[in-house]
Amino acid sequence: MAQKFQVNQYVKWNYGSGTGEGQIKESFKEKVTKTIKGNDVTRNATEDEPAYLVEQADGDQVLKGESELSDA
Repeated sequence: MAQKFQVNQYVKWNYGSGTGEGQIKESFKEKVTKTIKGNDVTRNATEDEPAYLVEQADGDQVLKGESELSDA
């Protein structure tokens, strides 16, 4: 199955009562843990449900599963 999103693509996700938005910097097809703002964030990525490291305009990063994202 092809990935829905690609590196450098802009995506958005639901965040609280609004949405977050950013650019994909990396994609992962196996379990991944990243330290973001001092916290370990893990996604159990697979070929069918990749995870993406997304950078927001302010430089903050988030780790999201494919099902959490949509086209920006």
